[in-house]
Amino acid sequence: MALNLQKIASNTYLIPSPANIGVYVQDEQAVLIDSGNDKDAGRQILKLLNGKNWKVKLIINTHSNTDHIGGNAFIQNKTDCRIAATRIEAAFIQDPILEPSFLYGGFPNARLTNKFLMAHPSRVTDIIPSSGNILNTNLEAISLPGHFFDMIGIKTPDNIIFIADSLISEEIINKYHLFFLYDVKAHLETLQKLKTVKAEVFIPSHGTPTPSIDKLITINENKIREIISTVLLYCERPATFEEILSRICKKYKIDLNPNQYVLISNTIKSYLSFLYDEGKLEMSFSEGSVFWKKKDLEVV
Repeated sequence: MALNLQKIASNTYLIPSPANIGVYVQDEQAVLIDSGNDKDAGRQILKLLNGKNWKVKLIINTHSNTDHIGGNAFIQNKTDCRIAATRIEAAFIQDPILEPSFLYGGFPNARLTNKFLMAHPSRVTDIIPSSGNILNTNLEAISLPGHFFDMIGIKTPDNIIFIADSLISEEIINKYHLFFLYDVKAHLETLQKLKTVKAEVFIPSHGTPTPSIDKLITINENKIREIISTVLLYCERPATFEEILSRICKKYKIDLNPNQYVLISNTIKSYLSFLYDEGKLEMSFSEGSVFWKKKDLEVV
């Protein structure tokens, strides 16, 4: 798709794409917030910025998923720009083999080492904290964990906040239902935090800019609660992970392929961990299989 540059506020711009890219400009120097999903996105970003005579000073990655760092390598190779990320996200950015390995839970086969799950490596020059001022910019990091290990949002001086993958659009939720989560508890806490955050405009990575996210927070919360109830329902009797996976895919009409398999599997495991840690599920082992069962409530 052809990318374009949209002005959001005084010095804050948006490049709409499958994973939105932010641009903050000061003194003809541009700070990118994420870099798109591949080399072609990086090429188009540079073309747009060159057309404005803006030089890329820095890329700040909100997190290390491939669709957010895919343009890093191309842009850094062309401009020698700095790249900033939080510590654990930086590890995945510099060694992208970690993502398919983590998602699969072992050595990833050839069908998983594709551009959707594994970007080209780029060099992170600056490790930044997940909250507070970012280096010598006027930008502020906001900690938004849950979707991934140490994801951040970015607030510009124009009071625009790029909220990364902390909220998923209603259209995507209605279509796919189960969106990727690493830490369900942290994500629910992030949703509560977002209710207190104020901004002129919020920009999710997968959605359109909006002055209010209250409705979207509720939609996201409701879907997560629905998935929790569904998992508990499927564990009324002892069930293996594969049985739970199969039933969820049938319920939501999810057609698995290699990429979807690792993303959906990983997410369901995160829900199982959350419910186990909350005392709502128990796990048992029998004849080489692991079984999950809804915990019987003690009658007092």
